[in-house]
Amino acid sequence: MRWGKPLKNSRFVTLWFFAITGLLLLVPGLFTAAAAPEQALDPGERSAPGPDATRTLQGRGVYYLAGRVKSPVAGIGSRPDDATNRLALDDAHTTALVDRRVHRITLRNEHRYGLNDLVGCLLLLGEGVTGSGEKVPVAVHLKIHKSFDRFTTSLHPHPTVRDPIVRATFEPFEVVLDNGYRKTVALTPEQTIEAVRDPVLTARLANLVIQVTDHLEGETLDPARPGAALVDLSLGFGSEKLNMKLARVRLLSNAAENAALIREGSIGGMLEQGDWEFRVDSLSPYIPRWEFDRGFFLFGIEGLPAIEEIAKRGLLRGETLVVGYRNGAGYIGVGERRSAIPDPADVARSYLEFHFVGGVVARQVAELPGRLD
Repeated sequence: MRWGKPLKNSRFVTLWFFAITGLLLLVPGLFTAAAAPEQALDPGERSAPGPDATRTLQGRGVYYLAGRVKSPVAGIGSRPDDATNRLALDDAHTTALVDRRVHRITLRNEHRYGLNDLVGCLLLLGEGVTGSGEKVPVAVHLKIHKSFDRFTTSLHPHPTVRDPIVRATFEPFEVVLDNGYRKTVALTPEQTIEAVRDPVLTARLANLVIQVTDHLEGETLDPARPGAALVDLSLGFGSEKLNMKLARVRLLSNAAENAALIREGSIGGMLEQGDWEFRVDSLSPYIPRWEFDRGFFLFGIEGLPAIEEIAKRGLLRGETLVVGYRNGAGYIGVGERRSAIPDPADVARSYLEFHFVGGVVARQVAELPGRLD
């Protein structure tokens, strides 16, 4: 897989990550950890607060917070280029107070739940530096669950290269969880940095390994061929030698006229012009519904008729989820059914920024000019 430096062979590339949900998320979260014990809150060194020093968020929804890291796909969609931190609240029982004076996000939820119910998540987009000095996008994802009245959390990185990250910059948010009678620190800026600097340890704690195969590694691409695959990845779960195939993910160019855009490697230009399809082929007997319904919520496309069925029952072996963009208009569907995507540029940007596979796709598209005949 082309992560930073091209690989010299086509063997499996091991990517450690877990609990990654969303549009193309293929494995359920398998690990949660108790929130950190109660401790004194020290704001430490923080940047000066912006014009909106405090902000209260309440109700089920997806909220974006400004940060010091500019989007790697800036200029796409209507969101400001620095709105690169995503907070999702899954129901009406949580209130989030964002206090930029101390860079703290406090989530208060006094509701009593069942076992391990997801109440929200925070995804921080950052910029990492590899050992060779290359700057690359990275992200850290904090998932927040509640069992009865007790919070549990899990933290994992979203890498876009396989080279080690030696330095990283994030908006230094501290996350505090409040269940009504106890406050606990769930995330510190130091933990955010450590998550991307030591992703292997994070994965070992999660006991989850995803194997990714790049079917185009080492190949020269013909940008003028209709149906040409620009990205072609297979994902499996298990060890390098023995793993269960889950899905195949492909980005296809549907028209010869796309060649000039491919040579530019401009994602923004490709979303505005041309004819493209992103396809997810299910290779497993069943990809559960919860890997889609929450992703549809996060990306703002839940309730579309063409995807209601897989949001209820999942994606079956042999079925293909198709996401297409044609001259700026987007569509999504399974089989022969299609639904128009509202605000397609915003949906695409969110996927490319905040989803693990989306981040890899964005990077591979940017590298296309160097891989053409």
